[in-house]
Amino acid sequence: MKHHNISVRFAALLACLGLPLLARASGTEYHFEAGLTYASGVETVADQMKTNFGLERDYLVPVGLKLSAYAQTPSGFGYGGGIGPSEFFSVKDHNHYYHHDDDTNTSYVIPVFADLRYYFPKNGALAPYVRAGVSYPISGGDYIGSGTPGPVVAIGTNVWEHRIVAVGVEAGYDASKVEVKDGFLHRAEKVQSTAFTFSVFASF
Repeated sequence: MKHHNISVRFAALLACLGLPLLARASGTEYHFEAGLTYASGVETVADQMKTNFGLERDYLVPVGLKLSAYAQTPSGFGYGGGIGPSEFFSVKDHNHYYHHDDDTNTSYVIPVFADLRYYFPKNGALAPYVRAGVSYPISGGDYIGSGTPGPVVAIGTNVWEHRIVAVGVEAGYDASKVEVKDGFLHRAEKVQSTAFTFSVFASF
């Protein structure tokens, strides 16, 4: 069963990243985006881990890498998918709640998403767009359990879109959740691991 779940998740990831390859309409453009995204939900997850387990954090960086690929049709509509922003939590467990021989525990959240987009008519160097779709967080580790899918929406713009590398900015919201496991201070709780986002990326 474990191997089956891994296979399903890997197939879903490949499907999201490969969606642009399905386009056949004449004039369709294909793009790849890579950049950094701030996610407010990282703070929420860290706070819930503290509530459940009494874990004190030394530092937290709520910024992760996001990669996406999409197709844009001549009508202005587009579709695609991606992965991120990826989140990793490495915690010193001084109480040895889970391990007696290793006091460094790791958990992870890797959102995978697919969406539809619409690009508005260009305004000078700006190419604004909106997108809406579904996000599913692949998650696990010592303190974090399974994820729950949720809607994702965003508004953004590309600058200098038809140059070799365009620059983009985006603000969005991802309602997917992950479970912070049962702890000795509090029971398991589902929290938003991404929530409000702000991205800066390069588009090729």
